[in-house]
Amino acid sequence: MRRRIAAVGMLAAAGVLALAVPAQAATGVLVVNGVAHQNPARGCYPTVSPVVVQNLTDSTVDVYSAANCQGALTREIAAGMTAATVGFSYFVN
Repeated sequence: MRRRIAAVGMLAAAGVLALAVPAQAATGVLVVNGVAHQNPARGCYPTVSPVVVQNLTDSTVDVYSAANCQGALTREIAAGMTAATVGFSYFVN
């Protein structure tokens, strides 16, 4: 009986993992310092300061004062907006 319960539990866990949704990409074009990125994946990216972001995606972009999306949040750029700010990394939400 214990083996059956364990097998059912393992099958349930495998099913949950199989149905897990991978990280989504932003839909659209993100232009950072003149370089276009089509459907950028969610995550942190390095850049140089000052940074100009044209956010033509459906996600927000956060710019940080230090590398690896550390330090102060210097600017949140909403979908459809363009902004110039200081920062050394940005995060696509």
